[in-house]
Amino acid sequence: MTFSILCQLHGGCLGCCGKDFSSKERIERALQANTAEFKIINPKVKAQLLKFRDRYHPADLYFGVCRNIIKIDGKTFCPLHPKRNNDEDLRINHCNPYYLCRTAIKFNSWKEEKKNKFLQFIESKKLDDLDYSILIDNGKLLDEFEEKNNHISSGRP
Repeated sequence: MTFSILCQLHGGCLGCCGKDFSSKERIERALQANTAEFKIINPKVKAQLLKFRDRYHPADLYFGVCRNIIKIDGKTFCPLHPKRNNDEDLRINHCNPYYLCRTAIKFNSWKEEKKNKFLQFIESKKLDDLDYSILIDNGKLLDEFEEKNNHISSGRP
């Protein structure tokens, strides 16, 4: 499976959209720069979206963040994502839209009951979109959840 519902929680996870997220502040700076470029190009049709997409090589990241991720009206997203383009994935042949982090891979293997517990655990954290993305992608939410559940199932405090 190359998709997980974790990818779309909290407005969407940015885990597949960068590497080495160094800090929330640097991610915000990258998003501001990307958004400014997006607004200048102001793409309305597929050809314009592809021009926006191709303005940088996929490996040319800004503070570890894909140059195509933008933030408008408080929402962080990829304008190339199939959910924004009538199910056409404009990321194909540019980046790796099939990437799944270790958290998503493990989550996808669980039974529904455990998935629901993890989703409740995530909601209890009250994370913003960037903290969610960082903690899902680096596996810290997964590790904390599994450690907590291992203590419960083993009867340890």
